[in-house]
Amino acid sequence: MRPENIKIISMNESNIKQNQQYTEKSKEEIDILEVGSQAWGAFKKFLIGIKDLLLFSIILLKDITISVIIFLIRKWLWITAFTMVGLIFGFSFYNAIRPSYLFISEGETGGIDNSVVIDHVNRLGQLTGDTLLLANYLNLTIDQAKEIRSIKACYGIDETGDGKPNFIDITGKKYKHKDSTKIRLSSFVHFRVSLYDRNVLPAVREGLFNYIKSNIYIQDLYRIDRKQREDMITSLDKEILRLNKIDSVQQARIRNKDEFGTDKGQVIFLNNNEPEIRLLYTDILSLFNQRQELQKHIDLIREPVLIVHNFIPVNQKEKPLIWFLIRFGGIMAIIGIVCAMIWQYHKRIWALIQEDSKKYKS
Repeated sequence: MRPENIKIISMNESNIKQNQQYTEKSKEEIDILEVGSQAWGAFKKFLIGIKDLLLFSIILLKDITISVIIFLIRKWLWITAFTMVGLIFGFSFYNAIRPSYLFISEGETGGIDNSVVIDHVNRLGQLTGDTLLLANYLNLTIDQAKEIRSIKACYGIDETGDGKPNFIDITGKKYKHKDSTKIRLSSFVHFRVSLYDRNVLPAVREGLFNYIKSNIYIQDLYRIDRKQREDMITSLDKEILRLNKIDSVQQARIRNKDEFGTDKGQVIFLNNNEPEIRLLYTDILSLFNQRQELQKHIDLIREPVLIVHNFIPVNQKEKPLIWFLIRFGGIMAIIGIVCAMIWQYHKRIWALIQEDSKKYKS
């Protein structure tokens, strides 16, 4: 074969390969465009579907709202009648139950664990149904004891670690032993007294605190704690006096060394066995601070329970009249709406019941 023919054949083969590569590249570009157009079309359909769903929801909500308003307007007599009955019931319960007034107080138990005081007070609170015993324990008259609705003592829970209560565990269920973020304070105590008559508060307050103080076990705990603190103060005084003597000796040694060596320019040869000179001022100050804290506690906590905040009213009434009116009036209004709906559609409801019964029999 001639060289010219060979050259022509090789050129034709290269052209064919280039054409094939161009065709494959064009097909890939066409496939990408088709996928993109299909994805865009699907996204447009999705947006249109959301739009239709929103429009349908708005129209449905509008129709339901209009239907409800029309129904309430037509059945206003039913709803009003049932609501009035509920208001009458609420007012009757308000007068029958007797409103009570809530008072709270907070105190410190000092060296006594507050669980003893809280348990002692809560046992008293269990006697609120027995007027005679309650009057006896609190040194009240029968009429005064009848005005007590409840007496309760609660723990304080510290969540921030500052030693102050962040909330009160009234129900006894908020505190969990496994939760390390909540600490039950060991000296804080919260008192809650609910009374039907506010005028008996002074007598109840005095009787409650006398009831706590008269407990023999609480008295013994308080006496032991006070005696231990006084003994600790005596020991600290002795230790402070001893350290003061040592410190004065050390200061005298320092003065003698300065006078002997520095003023006359003499060289001092120290004995290796000579103890190191160290002032004890910081140790004495630390012991003195401990003594002050103990003395402050003794001077401040003069009783088993120190009342920090005396009884103050939380609000005018625990359950005012409006609470009863809203609750009973609202419940009866809902019942009126349900009854009106049943009355309006009772024929349809009856027909559906009959159809279901026929299907069940067949």
